Amino acid sequence: MSKNLKPLSIAVLLAGLLTNCQNEMHVVQKTDNNPLEIVNSPLRELQLKVMVEVLSLAKEQQFRQFVLEECLKQKHGDYNVYIRDIIAKYKDQEEYKAPMQRLEALIRQIRPLVHYNEPLIFYPRAETIEESMVENSTARVSEVVTTEPLAVLQADAITAGADAGGRTSSDYFPDTPPLALNGYMIQSPYSGVWFFVQKVDEEYAWENDIYVIGTDENVEQNSARVNGGAEYGGIIQVTDLNSIEHWTSGKLEFKVIICSANNVEISNRDFGKLKRKNFRNQVWHEIGHSVGNWNPINWGNYTIENWWERDGGGTSSTTVSVPSSNGLPALSYTVNHGSDDNNFGLSMVQFTDPATQVYQISFMNFKRRF
Repeated sequence: MSKNLKPLSIAVLLAGLLTNCQNEMHVVQKTDNNPLEIVNSPLRELQLKVMVEVLSLAKEQQFRQFVLEECLKQKHGDYNVYIRDIIAKYKDQEEYKAPMQRLEALIRQIRPLVHYNEPLIFYPRAETIEESMVENSTARVSEVVTTEPLAVLQADAITAGADAGGRTSSDYFPDTPPLALNGYMIQSPYSGVWFFVQKVDEEYAWENDIYVIGTDENVEQNSARVNGGAEYGGIIQVTDLNSIEHWTSGKLEFKVIICSANNVEISNRDFGKLKRKNFRNQVWHEIGHSVGNWNPINWGNYTIENWWERDGGGTSSTTVSVPSSNGLPALSYTVNHGSDDNNFGLSMVQFTDPATQVYQISFMNFKRRF
């Protein structure tokens, strides 16, 4: 029997070796006389490997377009895209399986080093592109021209305190602006060879194609509400602008009503007239609204948040009913409103929900901050 298994064992071993080879890329910096990147930790080394993978992918226009579109969505509150979202997009495409496998292995190693925050690409120019699109209503994301980006590593405790981000930067670039970082490109796709191109500061990053390789700094994503903690609302994303208010009607007029689990109205606020440009392209916009301090003894373990768009008309009222579910009691409340006002729906916000929770209602989404 051992003679029969021996060839199979060798085959399995060879397959494993081939897989390991496929999932590893040797990376090296081509230094010449250029400044060296600070590699001061295992995290920095892993981020450099992610950088090389991303720059290889970014040789292709369709990848750069995907990154731009994802960053404009601001799913996580900023102009970034999580590496895990890139993997989800490309992992089933045969030509990208190897780099996606390598990226998966890298983020598994990175997350424990950054309190399980998510590795990402931050794309500063996306904000500039968004602003230009707001000013030009005929502009389309698909028409935006992007070039092969430079990459910088998100500043850590050492680089943030350095004169210009690089260990030898003052020797090579005495006129480098403060807080500038080394910008890199790769020699060729998946070669593993990366090299210094130029210094990158904040102003340059917002006007040019720069990918920042780093991790999410949203410290709230792993936090939880505390009894009596401050609660903020008015953080919304419009998913269908013209369904809420046709452009011929001008500005938006939102209203929010929040009720406690005890069927007590906590908040009833009219936000007045809001510019349409703040909500174009499905961007997140924080109007600014203090809900109060959530103590479950007073409010209960959940609240109901109900959004309206005001269009006036005669005086009217509507009784909004929330049926019982998951052991929670039913409740109802009455809303006084204009006869032409539109009710966009409601969602339950539970005390135990994370800060990253997104609540979906008809033509818009909302979030809370605490």
